[in-house]
Amino acid sequence: MKKRANLFIMLFVLFAVVFFPCSGADGGNRSRQKINGEAKATLLNINRFSVWVQADGRCSRNPLPQSNWGAFYPAGTAGVVFAGGIIWGGVVKDGHLPVIRVGGQRYKAGTVPGRIISNGMAENPADPSVRVWRIRPGWQTADLTRDAAEYFHLPADSVTQDQIDAVRTQYETDRREWPWQKGAPFYDSNGNGVMDEGEKPGIAYADQVVWLAANDLDSTVTMNFYPDSGGSPPIGLEMQVTLWAYNHGGSEINDAFRNLIFKRVRLIYKGRSDTPDTARIDSMFIGQWVDPDLGYNGDDLAGCDTSLQVGYCYNSSTDDREYQKFDLSVPAIGYVLLQGPVVSSDDPSDQAIFNFLPKHGFKNLSLSSFSVKPTGSPIMDPTNSYEMYNFLRGFRTKHGNGPEAFLDPDGIPTKFMYSGDPVTQTGPVDGKGTRWSFVPGERRFQMNSGPFTMALGDTQEVVIAMVGGLGADRLASVEVMKFYVKYARFWGQTVFTSGLQGTTGISTTTAGYGPHNYQLYQNYPNPFNPVTRIRFMLPLAVSVKLTVHDILGHKVKTLVDEKVTAGEHSIIWDGCNDAGIKLGSGIYFYRIKAGGFVNIKKMTLLK
Repeated sequence: MKKRANLFIMLFVLFAVVFFPCSGADGGNRSRQKINGEAKATLLNINRFSVWVQADGRCSRNPLPQSNWGAFYPAGTAGVVFAGGIIWGGVVKDGHLPVIRVGGQRYKAGTVPGRIISNGMAENPADPSVRVWRIRPGWQTADLTRDAAEYFHLPADSVTQDQIDAVRTQYETDRREWPWQKGAPFYDSNGNGVMDEGEKPGIAYADQVVWLAANDLDSTVTMNFYPDSGGSPPIGLEMQVTLWAYNHGGSEINDAFRNLIFKRVRLIYKGRSDTPDTARIDSMFIGQWVDPDLGYNGDDLAGCDTSLQVGYCYNSSTDDREYQKFDLSVPAIGYVLLQGPVVSSDDPSDQAIFNFLPKHGFKNLSLSSFSVKPTGSPIMDPTNSYEMYNFLRGFRTKHGNGPEAFLDPDGIPTKFMYSGDPVTQTGPVDGKGTRWSFVPGERRFQMNSGPFTMALGDTQEVVIAMVGGLGADRLASVEVMKFYVKYARFWGQTVFTSGLQGTTGISTTTAGYGPHNYQLYQNYPNPFNPVTRIRFMLPLAVSVKLTVHDILGHKVKTLVDEKVTAGEHSIIWDGCNDAGIKLGSGIYFYRIKAGGFVNIKKMTLLK
């Protein structure tokens, strides 16, 4: 597959050089044609990652560069991901056949850029407003040399001022034309659902944000998604993707976040022109598909950690020939499920998270399966929609036969391949050269969540983080990557789920969780030693639980756990845990739960 793709790239580049020549001095006019107002691909590259994002939803190499990678880590070195995308499948009950249909993005995309305007009617993908969007705070004065170098695929010392200006102009254009009406996130400070003058685009206080919308209404691309089997007819799904990243230094938690990229994927069932109002998709699954290439792809291994909800790729040898060029050990790369699809729960005390807000009486699904395709093994890539649907459900496929369970080393069926620990070599791990643990080589993996149901008009949402780790050797990189995963999970379970209301264009006041009803104030002094004061405001008497947590989310102190009267209240914390022991210097979080209101803030203890 990749050899054919590389041949195509070489022919494409030769064609471009012959018919569209450009000199290094002019700044690459062919690339600037894409960047000024009509970008069909862009980079998320504010931190240690550099990831190409295509307007159809794929993580994939930019068409012109002679590079095999869609993602690089650390940025400026070798690549870690060849291609990646979101895949979905389900039993579609809309009166058309086949009922089992899949879609999404692998090497080919079953989606095209643009939203679904109405049933069966999509935006024109050639329209200049249908593109991938990118913003960052401080774009006016930021040093964009690295940004331009990576965009135009040049050494930093070869970047021209024209190229830097082109990147800056695109940031300005995307900020000015930010498509909040289409669903792009913004900070809705007054909660009216409209990006008014003075309100800014963005999400989760990120240092860089990328947004795109795509759809599956083009039967040409959906039927070509698995061309050998005729593909799947369109369902009428719109996919909105928001990616964001951080680049703050100076503390352990900020340093961890420089190794993370967050991705929110929304699927909206809008239907085709002939979709009946009663249409629904049953037994639906959504998956993150990845073809990771850690430098040289011939010595890769894969694994998963079900407790952390992460699937990952790591190296089988100490040295990797691509990373040796940079005098680096080889990293590990993972994808962690932070928030699965939302389904109803029989337990009224359950609480799902959707759009950074709690949804009572619901729950988020966890990782339901992790599947690996080791090159050269009897495990085959899906060749049609039915086989891919089985992969989404956690089964392997033997071509021409029905679904077959993966087996662990004891012959017991499992939906989580290679869930052991490669560092301690305990449990089922990849790379042993046995009938179930194949020799190192190229790996493709898929992490899935389901089942759930979508009726016409429904929206589903998942949040995933891409995580990199670079240690002193290949196994230390796995440990570092998992350490950063813990930060991502803590952030997803606290800040993303309780402290970011009002950042996505949806009114929090009407939802009952907004700041006009309750307030949690920043502690003072901050940083502090030896004591600090925490204040909060209540509009009515409610049960309040105010707790302090360390950077890994462990509760260290309960400050309040009782019913509290309406009004403003303050609590002094002396830096001790529940046992009365003084805690060490570092970052801590204080969290309040008052009725349905939940919020969290950060503070620093210095000694």
